[in-house]
Amino acid sequence: MATKRYLVLSLLLGLAGGLAAYALAWGFLTSHPELGVDAGRSRAMALWVAPVVFLGSLIYFATRRQR
Repeated sequence: MATKRYLVLSLLLGLAGGLAAYALAWGFLTSHPELGVDAGRSRAMALWVAPVVFLGSLIYFATRRQR
């Protein structure tokens, strides 16, 4: 039962992390056009952040549970 809870919690954290990364990157890249990076690249950043946060939180919950 706890494993399912940690899996769902990790999924929610991954989605929230990806959404936050998208919003922050889009806002930053929109307000700073002098960087020469299109604001559409924020979606690619979010697609990298979401699985990293998901896997990181899974590892965290797995090691925390073993203590």
